[in-house]
Amino acid sequence: MTGTLEVELKLELDPGDRSRLDLIDLFGAGGATDHLVTTYFDTPGGDVRNAGCALRIRQQGEARVQTIKAAKDKATGLFTRTEWSRAVTGDRPVLDATSGPFGPALRAIGVDRLTPQIVSDFHRTHGLIDRDGGEIEWAVDEGAIRAGGSVAPLCEIELELRRGPPGLLFDLAHRIADRLPVRIAVISKAERGYRLLDQTAGSPARAEPVALDRGATVAAAFPAIAHACLRQFRLNEPLVLAAGEAEPVHQARVALRRLRTALWLHRPLFAGDPQAASLDTELRWLTARLGEVRNLDALIPRADPDLGERLRAAREQALAALQADLASARARLAMIQVVEWLTVGAWRTRPQDPALLAETIVPFAADALDALRKRLKRRGKRLAELGSKKRHKVRITAKKLRYASEFFAMLFPSPKAARRQAAFRDAVSALQDCLGELNDLDLERRVLERVGIDPGKRHLHRKRRAKLLRHAEHAYDELIAAKRFWRGPAISA
Repeated sequence: MTGTLEVELKLELDPGDRSRLDLIDLFGAGGATDHLVTTYFDTPGGDVRNAGCALRIRQQGEARVQTIKAAKDKATGLFTRTEWSRAVTGDRPVLDATSGPFGPALRAIGVDRLTPQIVSDFHRTHGLIDRDGGEIEWAVDEGAIRAGGSVAPLCEIELELRRGPPGLLFDLAHRIADRLPVRIAVISKAERGYRLLDQTAGSPARAEPVALDRGATVAAAFPAIAHACLRQFRLNEPLVLAAGEAEPVHQARVALRRLRTALWLHRPLFAGDPQAASLDTELRWLTARLGEVRNLDALIPRADPDLGERLRAAREQALAALQADLASARARLAMIQVVEWLTVGAWRTRPQDPALLAETIVPFAADALDALRKRLKRRGKRLAELGSKKRHKVRITAKKLRYASEFFAMLFPSPKAARRQAAFRDAVSALQDCLGELNDLDLERRVLERVGIDPGKRHLHRKRRAKLLRHAEHAYDELIAAKRFWRGPAISA
């Protein structure tokens, strides 16, 4: 059975702002409202999720529809997934010829082992819009998701493209964002439920592996990498807005740094594109604002009680400013604009080098890693003798090399490449840790002065600095000596 390709853009809205949503103003009609109860089935061990799909039965009145959705590809805002649906008469899954390519895996799991794990209970107001020769189905979902004894509120807007180019979805999204404080959504209802089950809904999100296929083109790989970075940022952003603890701030900043590195690595795709430069400016702004809080977080654990109290007061002020920035229309629109550019930007629609877009990602990745390693090797010579500015350039290059090696890691899956990856990852992490702490020491005086504290002479850290420089130089030597996992047997895997 052939599945149906679903292309939809999801926006999140704080339930407290629902009263501001004027359906007639946004969509030209009030729409019809239905009560939907959706039950997601899995084993307690998550075998369905591990198979790369979600299995649900949605009840609307007396009607029930079973849907199997491909869930392997994590998206940001724009969800493009294939699904297989059929009517059912009961509350138990039916696995047969209509189950699509996931049918064999689900039957191997065993339908008797599948039990309700997640329930989403919501009211959906929906309708259709004809725009510029295309058709969009819009829906506003309000309710809750329950799983594992926990409940999470649900308030989101879905825009599904029924006919026409994807740009129509973003035109409507901008119209909505002009009137409401919406944000790009990064997880499906099923994943929200699984995060409740796993008790990770309130945990800081670290970078996840990027699932890249060796046969993928550069045009397909770049947005996959960028979406992974955006996803990490958006998962941490609510935690920064809610409480602003140190780790979510750090991970949100890491996510934006990774995204900027992804843009830098793939810059030949959009050389001269003013929109790419504009988006990078916005990302740099947000990264810097997060950095102001993170820099204080790095100092507080090392401070004496008196200084620590003053630093915590300065952090409260910096966090309040950061939260105001994240809540601003500028920050919210920046994320929508990034997703739009990744989807329908000029680099896709009017590429300067179509042949580069069509190139497979493996040679592109290997060349990029070679270039970064060569740059690091050149900049890091006699590392312990370098001044702070040149050492900072080494740190930035090492960080880019680490991020790039993580982006492209799954392209080189052979056992020998995996062993080389582990050694390379350990070496680059050790170098980055040493250079990062040295950078914190260099920043300390400037940060203290910025918040009105006299650093005095007690913050010179001469002995600590000398020790870190020795360790950094050793880590640099280890990294340069490490075998490249992207060359030799890795390429032919």
